[in-house]
This record gives sequence, structure tokens and C-alpha cells, in this order.
Amino acid sequence: MTREAILEALRANVPFRGLPGISVGPLEPGPSPLDVAFYLNWGGSRVSVLGVIKSACTPKLIHEIGPWLAGMKNMRKDAAYAVICPALSVQAQSACAESNIDFIDLAGNVSIQVPERLLLQRVGLKSKAFARPALFRDPFSGKSSRVLRVLLERPREWILKEIAQELAAESRRNPAGVWDFGLSMSSASKTVRSLEEELLVRRRNLKILTPEPSRLLRRWAEKYKERYRWYLRRSFRCPNPFGSQLQAVAGGLRQLLGGNRFAFTGAAAVARAPFVDLDMIDVFVDPGTEAKLGSLEGQAGAAPELRVMRPYDTGVFMYPQMTEETPLVSDIQAYLDLSARGGRDSKQAEYLLRHVIEPRWGQT
Repeated sequence: MTREAILEALRANVPFRGLPGISVGPLEPGPSPLDVAFYLNWGGSRVSVLGVIKSACTPKLIHEIGPWLAGMKNMRKDAAYAVICPALSVQAQSACAESNIDFIDLAGNVSIQVPERLLLQRVGLKSKAFARPALFRDPFSGKSSRVLRVLLERPREWILKEIAQELAAESRRNPAGVWDFGLSMSSASKTVRSLEEELLVRRRNLKILTPEPSRLLRRWAEKYKERYRWYLRRSFRCPNPFGSQLQAVAGGLRQLLGGNRFAFTGAAAVARAPFVDLDMIDVFVDPGTEAKLGSLEGQAGAAPELRVMRPYDTGVFMYPQMTEETPLVSDIQAYLDLSARGGRDSKQAEYLLRHVIEPRWGQT
């Protein structure tokens, strides 16, 4: 979104719609290095706002400009010094709060604090009207999430070329022999750039570091949960004629689908954790073989029944675990699915993170 478009939205009072009595006064050029100056009017009073305009605001950017913006705010305590942009994520808003700077976005999220003059806060509003800049990519969805799987499966120093090579190697290793996890260097670069802007990875020259893999995984779980209900709506249940033992179910599916073109997830993938109550077997199935499960309809079923999950990306099959010839998703994918379901499953997820995943990372 252009600077002119953001200024026009300010003139139209877009960020303050729904806030009774709040209006924006005439816009003027701000003193360098600020972009704009205006008065915020309410109830016969007004306060000066000086802003820096950004077409995109990320936590990294906030941390970069926060010190000097907060410094100017400390020098003039009767005015607000704000970052103004199309949309601010929850994480970027938190970064503003940590840096003690004000913010305004066109979705209507506002935080203006002028001691003894004005305290105006409204957060939690979302907007899809402003597209993600082409430079960035949502790292938590689709093929981009394959980069996260590499970083979280083996948290170490990586370079982009090595990430691409690892994805190609995992394609060769997959037990079904049919999935290609490859990603172009351009896509991998945009994904890493997005993670860097969110302060979830860091760069040291050409090397990519994941200093807090648990924080990255939890952020991914938050995003995954937002989409999980949609995944459930796309799932379907079918009878389980193979028996109650997971190994027997795996043998039946292998024969029906033609090889290891599936992987168990959820509680079925973490039987070693406490709180497990296997009342249903969740299984990701290769979309190319899904229709073959229609032959199970009408058959006498054993408990637990099968819930077939359509994978949002074949990356869910990366780094599978084989236990007694039973293909299970990786611990990372199992954590995502368990965390998204909530309740008792979320307890399993936390157990998995603390007692299996973090020890493998060497964390305490």
C-alpha cells in the first residue's frame, strides 16, 4: 500500500471509525525524519500526533525504529509518536508496547498514550484488506511450512542452499517414494525472510539460526489452530475393519492403499504419552489414494474408527517415524495436531514438547 493511500485513509478517519467523538485534524508534513503531523480531536480537546508511515510493519522493523521513536516521545511528552501502517500483527503490536511507542493501523488497531492527556487503545481487530508484500510469504502455510519442518527437526546453523538440499534429500528418503518436498530457492528465501522479520530466526552472515525453536513451534501451533477446524470439516470417517491394534490397522491400510502412503497423527502418533485415550485413529492419507478408502464403507467396523485427514500440504509426511512397521507423523506434526484439538490432547502436546522434542533439541 502506498504512502499516499495511507495518508488518504487517515484523512478519511479510517483507523478511528467506531470510536465516538474521535477525529483526525488536517494532515501536515512531519518534521524530519517523521512523515506526517496532525491533531487527534475528541470532546473539544486535541493532542498532537507525529507519525512515521510504513507500508509494512514487522516486529523486526519495530525493534529497529523503536529506540529513536521512543526517544523522541520521551523528549516531548505532550505528543504521541506513532508508527502508522496498513496492518499490525499481534506480535508487531507487542513489539510496539515493549518499545513504548504508539501505533495506528488501518484495520482500526490503535494505541495512543500521552500522559495526563489521552489514553486511547483498541486492539484485536483483523483485516484481510491489505495483502502481504510480495517480498514476504506466510511461513506457516502450504509449501512454505516445509522450511519450518527442516529448521525444527534439526535446529542448527543452515544456509538456504542446505535447506533446499535437505528438502530434496527428504523427498528421496520418504517411505512411500511418491512425495516431492522440494521448494525453489526463491520460495525458501521469502519464507526465511518472513521468519526473520517476525524475529523467529536470525541471520549471521549467510547462516540462518533458530535461537528459540520452542517459540517458533508455538507460533506455528497458534497459526495451525486457526485452520484446524477447516481441516476437520474436510476430513471424513470410515469403518475400521482391521482391529484395535495400530500395527494391524497399518497393515490393512498398506495393503489397501499400496504401500506406506499414509501416516498416523494425533493421539495415535504419541501412544507413549500419558493422557492418551485412543477413541479415534487420525490418519493422513496421500490424496492420490484417498478414493480407495471407499471400499471400507459398509464393512463391519472395530473400535476405534478411522478419521481420514486430507493434508493441507504433503509436508505433513516429512520426517515420519516407523514403529513396528507403523508409519507415524513426525513429533513436530503430532504436536501441531494435538495442540490444535485442545482439551486432553493439548496436555499430550505439552508432554510431547517437554519430554521428547525439547530434550532432542538439547533444551531444558
